Amino acid sequence: MRWGRVMSQAPLYIVGGTGLFRRGLCSFLEDTPFRLAAEFDNAQACVGALSKAPEAEIIVYVSNGDPEASSAAVDALMSCADARVLVLSGELSVDELGACLRVGAGGYLLSNISKEVLTHSLRLILLGETVFPSQLATAWATGQLRQTGNGGDTSRALEVLTNRETEILGCLTEGSPNKMIARQLGITEATVKIHVKSLIRKIGVQNRTQAALWAIQVGHVKNPVDLAA
Repeated sequence: MRWGRVMSQAPLYIVGGTGLFRRGLCSFLEDTPFRLAAEFDNAQACVGALSKAPEAEIIVYVSNGDPEASSAAVDALMSCADARVLVLSGELSVDELGACLRVGAGGYLLSNISKEVLTHSLRLILLGETVFPSQLATAWATGQLRQTGNGGDTSRALEVLTNRETEILGCLTEGSPNKMIARQLGITEATVKIHVKSLIRKIGVQNRTQAALWAIQVGHVKNPVDLAA
């Protein structure tokens, strides 16, 4: 599968949740670039099917609200399929979000999203982007969520960033890809990648999405991107 482009009627699996919920989710996929190829009660059943005839390009995993169980399910699904995984959760959980992103989930959204937001998010995930609820960014920015990272001195972490890394960190909060950042700052895309890797290491996160969320939380933010309504 190529994540660089969204194919017409990309095959999709739904894993978890109730049968009624899956039926409703299936109806959302009508007249979209995605088609339901199969559905499963749990991750174990899906893993068994994937080991025999992997077909899905994207897997929607319906969370039961347990961060550890969700991350284990995502890890198992991704280990046996060349597919991106979107986690749908009934409640906003920074712990679950972090756990799922750490094992490679392509997105984490609330299950009450609209059809338009779901379709747009699935497109972005299939293109290799990572999506998360705009509510999470807002909650972090307003201090409604506690930091669950290393608990270090955030002001000190910002101080160790170079001016260029600080600029790029601000761009990440806008959701800008490397190519756009390079054009905006007048540097090469390869240089942007080096700076992103460096700032991720310095602030102690795992990827650019976590870096953006960290920046939003500590108040170092331009215009935080809303990847989902």
